[in-house]
Amino acid sequence: MEGKESEKTLPDHSPADLALRKYTDTELQAAVREVFSNKNMLAGMRSFLPADLYEQLLTAKDQVKNSTDFQHQMMLPFLQFVARISINGLTASGLDRLDPAERYLFICNHRDIGLDSAFLNKALAENGFTTTQIAIGDNLMTHRLAELIFRINKSFAVLRSGSPRQVYQHSLAMSAHIHRVITSCEDSVWIAQREGRAKDGNDCTQIGVLKMLSLCHAQGVVPHFRDLNVVPVAISYEYDPTGLVKTQDFLRKQLDPDYKKRPEEDLEHILLGIRGQKGRVHLHFSAPLTTELDTVAAGDGPKNNWKPWPCSSTGTSTAATACTPSTTLPTTC
Repeated sequence: MEGKESEKTLPDHSPADLALRKYTDTELQAAVREVFSNKNMLAGMRSFLPADLYEQLLTAKDQVKNSTDFQHQMMLPFLQFVARISINGLTASGLDRLDPAERYLFICNHRDIGLDSAFLNKALAENGFTTTQIAIGDNLMTHRLAELIFRINKSFAVLRSGSPRQVYQHSLAMSAHIHRVITSCEDSVWIAQREGRAKDGNDCTQIGVLKMLSLCHAQGVVPHFRDLNVVPVAISYEYDPTGLVKTQDFLRKQLDPDYKKRPEEDLEHILLGIRGQKGRVHLHFSAPLTTELDTVAAGDGPKNNWKPWPCSSTGTSTAATACTPSTTLPTTC
């Protein structure tokens, strides 16, 4: 028995009905209490963190009232520690082209399960921006502790399994959720440009991501994407601690299309990414895609003109978006 795990204060969720909304403050406080009642969680923190930071986080947890408190008082010190022990320099560029008062849809390439969005939020928080809500696969919420930590950090689930009708209905709800939180200035949103990490280094944006984002449009695709305030983001790791396991996973799937990862592999990869040496890490924020959308609007119509942004034969990526055949988008690195 792990701590008081049997005394859950929050309801379980099946993959089909995972809430898109954030925890209320009351739910979040209950989730924090449940996380820190887990003996394995505390043992892992004690073995990994220096004593002073461990005590600091134990004290801070009792002061957490909402997600902002948790991210600034607990996640930010933790990420600063991870950066000190595993990174030779964490830098960001392009934030000068963004407005802290605005809300954006950050579409990012995907290298690390947890750290891509965590480092983006670290850069935002340290430069006066609000942190983002985070779209993650529902496969990451099958473990109770992981579900709690992700949802405390304003994550919502992307349904990856179920009937076509269930997946469509969830995608429609998620499209509306993303549009609402951005246009109401509630939060910005981080989403990967493809399902899962790019295990072969190919950072092409999946057209399905763009289709999902546009599902709830009411007045045309171009006005809808203008509302979303799309900002392509590129994250680059000098060294990828999970590179070997991602390559092995990629090759296994090439040899056996029916290959399935063990349920615990994602959590193992998260821990490997946190602990492993990453060298220099850089985030680049593009300017919002406004002139590009103007070019699309001036064409014959998005249905005929839009296509995935092409990748080179070597798998090198450019902007994380879609465009007309004649549009040239700025690169994001």
